[in-house]
Amino acid sequence: MPKNDAKSPNVNGSTDLKMPGIAKALSKRILEDINEYCIATYDDGFRWHLGASLIGQECLRAAWYGFRWAGEMAYKGTTPEESRANHARMQRLFQRGHLEEFRFVEYLRGTGWQVFEYDTSQPKKENGEYPQFRVSGFGGHFGGSLDGIGIPPARYNLPEGTAFLLEFKTNGTGAGYNKLKENGVTIGKPQHFAQMSTYGSDEKYRLEYALYNAVNKNDDDLHIEIVKLDWKLGDEMRSRAERIITSQEPPLRLSDNPTFFKCKYCDFYKQCHENAPVAKNCRSCKFAQPVDGGEWKCNKVEQLIPRDFVPQGCNEWRSVNHV
Repeated sequence: MPKNDAKSPNVNGSTDLKMPGIAKALSKRILEDINEYCIATYDDGFRWHLGASLIGQECLRAAWYGFRWAGEMAYKGTTPEESRANHARMQRLFQRGHLEEFRFVEYLRGTGWQVFEYDTSQPKKENGEYPQFRVSGFGGHFGGSLDGIGIPPARYNLPEGTAFLLEFKTNGTGAGYNKLKENGVTIGKPQHFAQMSTYGSDEKYRLEYALYNAVNKNDDDLHIEIVKLDWKLGDEMRSRAERIITSQEPPLRLSDNPTFFKCKYCDFYKQCHENAPVAKNCRSCKFAQPVDGGEWKCNKVEQLIPRDFVPQGCNEWRSVNHV
């Protein structure tokens, strides 16, 4: 019989799992605990910078709302409990994407590729690790991290020094994945192509090709594709990023028709088409303006806003949502 201490389960506990409904109720409680853990552990809240993975989306206004912290992702549910469960599920889904990167790196290294995940030319972070390869710009308000850079094995007979941008993605079974398989990433996943072109065209890297790796989470089918990157498109994406960052008012809508299907599924539908309130914080205030160093300035008092105060907003807050 195990000893009843902090390292051993209490096998003589008072809960009787044989009682009707006890096991089911306990299972529900365990799932709720896991959901709360996932939300607390994986959800970092608002992103401080405009990510390179977002600027390729079709609607500039949606990207601008996200950058200005106008609202958080909407988690569907007919009850608060269902919404909370979906919140946790989405965090696990995002985390799965991160975990798949380790598998792709294993596959490539196992087949002879040299894979560089971290930029050893930069100082180590506080945790002792080197940072990822990054792109950044516009006063620190724009950026993104490369999944890696790969050098193919000699048996492929490519010119010496050929390097590929590495991009790792996860997909679910459905029309989107089928379109990717049939048409390739430029047509099947144009936002991914824009993201890769932004990375590859950066003056620090100037990578002409990417190795796009996608896995179907339902059956582990792989889509591997060599992609010729579009540096001109990358420049256009940086121009979009500059427009989003420097604009003090919302860009034009993707459509003025509130029943347009792409608008109906947007997280900012209510703020955009129904003039619903935006989340209150300094970035969603019309007096706030991004400045160098990734910081924000309040034009009401002509001072930099302390980072720990930005999520709060003050009594002089005025919505940036002029629609």
